[in-house]
Amino acid sequence: MWGWVFAFFAFMLLLYVYFLKRELRKLKREVKELPNRSSFGGRLSIDFRDEVLLDLIEALNQMVDAFEKKNQQAKQMEESVKLTIAGLSHDLRTPLTSINGYVQLLQETTDETKRLHYISIIKQSVERLMEMTDHFYDLARIETNQKEIVFSSITLSNLVEEVVLSFYEQLEEKQIELHFSAQQHNYQIIADEFMLVRVIQNVVQNIIRYAKSKAVISYEKQGGDIMFSIKNDIKPDSKVAVEKVFMRFYTEVASRTNAEASGLGLYLSKNLVEKMDGKMDAALHGEWFIINIRLPMNRSQL
Repeated sequence: MWGWVFAFFAFMLLLYVYFLKRELRKLKREVKELPNRSSFGGRLSIDFRDEVLLDLIEALNQMVDAFEKKNQQAKQMEESVKLTIAGLSHDLRTPLTSINGYVQLLQETTDETKRLHYISIIKQSVERLMEMTDHFYDLARIETNQKEIVFSSITLSNLVEEVVLSFYEQLEEKQIELHFSAQQHNYQIIADEFMLVRVIQNVVQNIIRYAKSKAVISYEKQGGDIMFSIKNDIKPDSKVAVEKVFMRFYTEVASRTNAEASGLGLYLSKNLVEKMDGKMDAALHGEWFIINIRLPMNRSQL
C-alpha cells in the first residue's frame, strides 16, 4: 500500500519537475528573444500555473516595462538633442558670419566713426553668441536631467523687480515703459531661484526684442498657485503666432537668419517652469501679448 503511495508521489514529483524544466527552457528562449520582441509589446509568459514561476514572470515583465520606458526616454532625449544641435548650428552661422565680415571691415578702414560702429556690431554679435550658448547649455542640462532642482521659499515680486530692473538700460534704449502692479504683494512661492531668474530673464529679453512701447507686470493668487503675468504691447506689423511661441527655435521673424533671437528662450523657460511644478502659457488680446506663469505658493500663506 505504502509502496503505491510512494510511487504515486514520486511520479507526480517527476511530472512537476518535467513541466517545471519545460517552462524554464521556454522562459530561457523567450528571454533571449526579448530584445527583438519587447519593442513590439512582447512580454514573457508561461503555461504552467506555478505560483513561484508566476511571481518570477511578473517581476521580469515589470523589469522589461521599466527598461522599455527608460529606453524610450533615452531615444527621445537623443532625438531632442540632435534637433537642438542642428538648429543651433544653423543659427550660429549668422553672428559668426557677421563678426567675420565686420572684423575684415575694421581692418580695412581708418575712419574712427566707422570703426566704433563696426566694434558695436561685433559686440552685439558676441553677446548673441553668448546668449545662444547659455540657452543651449541650460537646455542640454534640462533634457539630460543633469540640472539639480533646489526648491526654496521666494518672495516673487522682489525677485521679479530685481531681475527686470537689471535690464533698465536696455529697456530705456528701446523706449519701453515698465509698469509694476500698483498693489504691494509679498507672495511667497516655492521654486528654484536660479531657474526662476533664468525664466524672468528670458521673458524680459523677449519684451526688449518685440514690445512696441509698454510692458505691465501683475500678480494674482489662484487657488494654491500664484500667477505672475507680463504683458507687452505689440508692434503694428507684428506677426507673432501665439500657438508657436513655445516651440523650439520659433522667432517672430520667420527668417532663420534673424539676428536678434535664437528662438530657444521661451521654449527653455516653459521647460524650466514645468520642472518647478508650474505652468506657462501665452495669449494675444488685441494689441497685447501676454505671458502667464503659475507657480506653487508657499503653503504657510495658504
